[in-house]
Amino acid sequence: MNASDPLRVVLLGTAAGPHPAPGRHGVATAVVVGERVYLVDAGHAALRRYAQAGLALRDLRAVFVTHLHSDHVADLLNLFLLGWGPANRGVDQPVRVLGPGPDPRDQAPGTAGLVHHGLRAFGQDIGVRLRTSPRTHPARLADAVDVTAGTEPAVVFEDDRVRVLAAAVPHPPLHLALGFRIETEHGVVALSGDTARSDVVATLAADADVLVHEVMDPAHYRALGYSAELLDFLASSHTSPGEVGQVAAASGASCVALSHIGPPDPRAVRDDDWERRVRARFGGRIVVGHDLTRIVPGR
Repeated sequence: MNASDPLRVVLLGTAAGPHPAPGRHGVATAVVVGERVYLVDAGHAALRRYAQAGLALRDLRAVFVTHLHSDHVADLLNLFLLGWGPANRGVDQPVRVLGPGPDPRDQAPGTAGLVHHGLRAFGQDIGVRLRTSPRTHPARLADAVDVTAGTEPAVVFEDDRVRVLAAAVPHPPLHLALGFRIETEHGVVALSGDTARSDVVATLAADADVLVHEVMDPAHYRALGYSAELLDFLASSHTSPGEVGQVAAASGASCVALSHIGPPDPRAVRDDDWERRVRARFGGRIVVGHDLTRIVPGR
């Protein structure tokens, strides 16, 4: 993969869950169209991986948040606080940040509230930097918007490079989790977000060039002695390898890339084990994701 490829997918971080583990960092995926970057999720260390991938923050155009679990947004504010301003090719123009809205059950803020309150909490840091160098306030750069979605894919963002559709996917007990479909003239990339096996994902990924899908191995967590309640939660809100293969086959996607991998430690489950279990249901290309894995559709 190189900068001349018109469409690239970079799995910046591929770990499931908030608990730090060796080998993989928080989930984040960059879809690069020409020189523009569209980021899906920003888990812990996403900014570091973004830099290691050779991507410039000045080229970031939008961030799509699948849901507001900490392992998907821990580095969201860092994109603006640490990668802010014209120096070092930082963020210097508005970036749309789009994700689920508030949870009505407990009045928890949504994506826009998370960004707004988070930036206010860093007011002292922001104030100093505004006094010492010319730059735009990050509250004017992080254009955060709450969205609602049903199970039918609907357009939530569009510019001259991409059209992005979102749909609600099952990730209980959250009130809303999103999957995305990013359409470009060079190909289609779909992203499941965190989800149980879902026909909605197959619809989002219809004939996609790349489907980035979460995966979890229930047997690993059962062997660790997880409680029955926690095992039930994992089974109801995540997707096993065989189920990933089933969804990928139903979608007609050319390639499925595994990310948000649980267990996150690559030593716990070997790559060929993941691939073998997905291959039982899917005959296309399978990529077992690691941090900074790069995928060019059709190659």
